[in-house]
Amino acid sequence: MTAPDGLRLDLTAHHSEYLPTDGGTVDIVAAVRAGPAGGDTRHDELAEVILLDCSGSMGAPQAKMRAARAATLAAVDALPDGVAFAVVEGTSGAAMIYPGERRLAVADEGTRAAARRAVRRASPHGGTAIGKWLLLARDLLGTRPDAIGHAILLTDGRNESQRPAELKAAVDACVGRFTVDCRAIGSADGVHDWDGPELLGIADALGANPVVPVEDLDGLAAEFAAVLDRALNRRTADARLRVRTSALARIRFVKQVYPTIADLTGRGVAAGDLTTDFPVGAWSPADRRDYHVALEVDPMTPQARRRIGWLAVRGDAAPDAVEVPVDVEWTDEIELFSRVHETVAHYTHQQGYAEQVRLALAAAGVGRLTDAEQHLGRAVALAHAGGHEDKLRQLDRIVDVRDAAVGDVRLKPHVDLRRWQYSAAVAPQTSSWVSGEPGGGPGRSDPQPYPAPEQRVPPWEHCGELHTRPYCGGCGAHHESPGGSARVGA
Repeated sequence: MTAPDGLRLDLTAHHSEYLPTDGGTVDIVAAVRAGPAGGDTRHDELAEVILLDCSGSMGAPQAKMRAARAATLAAVDALPDGVAFAVVEGTSGAAMIYPGERRLAVADEGTRAAARRAVRRASPHGGTAIGKWLLLARDLLGTRPDAIGHAILLTDGRNESQRPAELKAAVDACVGRFTVDCRAIGSADGVHDWDGPELLGIADALGANPVVPVEDLDGLAAEFAAVLDRALNRRTADARLRVRTSALARIRFVKQVYPTIADLTGRGVAAGDLTTDFPVGAWSPADRRDYHVALEVDPMTPQARRRIGWLAVRGDAAPDAVEVPVDVEWTDEIELFSRVHETVAHYTHQQGYAEQVRLALAAAGVGRLTDAEQHLGRAVALAHAGGHEDKLRQLDRIVDVRDAAVGDVRLKPHVDLRRWQYSAAVAPQTSSWVSGEPGGGPGRSDPQPYPAPEQRVPPWEHCGELHTRPYCGGCGAHHESPGGSARVGA
């Protein structure tokens, strides 16, 4: 897709082309890469709102508020002339820091100077009602429907001044209106008072950008600058991943799997017969994102070959897009239909890891520590099997690993769920598979294009379902023996 403003979005699809004759799931990774085709960003088509947590906890210690003010000042200084902007004070309500009225200002030398003076007066007080902050951002950005809207949300706490249903309603009211980048302040010793799943829910719904914990306050200004730089390069806000199937196939799910995992399935909008559009947010020229599309496919006779679907990236600014076809062949040869494409395997391991960390935190939150330990063991084994050393390091603060290969771990003593929030927030963040791309190498250290023949497995049962792949789509467990046992937890 090439939009009139010069942004180009290219899609390539990766999948295993063989299916068993009784049908099954085809897993496709759609890699979307953005690149400029000429032209410059028009800053008068961008709108930015900074949501600054000014609750009482930001003053304990005062270093948090000082760092937050400094980061906001740096962001204001970086705003180019022409960008519409505002700074919001977030407490148990939402109020304007700058401008004084509920409107957007236009960046120039005078408004930046006035905003700096206002931000320096911000001080910590009150509670935390993130839903109200988001609704004010929606109203402000709604005054510029022609602009690409974005918000930076900075917080050190959880949504304690609102009921969960109120926050969810506020997030739902903002979907499709603007995108958000969340930055969560914690302490250098790993204690975080914010809620990882809560922030992930906001981030997933409003652009599927990663939630980034900040433990080094000295780096907060640079973090804001990086977020703003990306936001100010956005060229389109309306991109959509289109999935069109033949009568032989149905959509099982659609997920973003890079740079972070986010389930898009429930956000699909019908766009014609057997066609669904999934919103994929705003894009800058250097952006790259990958999506996992799973199609359930009907049975066919051996050696039959059919086209089961087409994928494309579309937008209102550029409605015409080249569709990428998805072809498969049915076979009764186990060594063929049990193959897993290397790109799919790369992301399946990481999805399994993130799900196990999520389940572990949920179990620990209700006191089921044995269950939490088992889930973390499965997460460790999946990270080890996928060669993701970074993910193993993420869990160092909450478990001691005895044997990563089999998932033998023990929770560290004196469980403090505030130390789990970092792992919960970063678990959905993924490394990209870039093998075969110009100048790129694999996203893991020991890639195997396909399982070796002895690793291919016959159909096996796990989590109440029959699988033809060497991993369970429900929990991420991997097949180990012809008898159908799992390498990690049953």
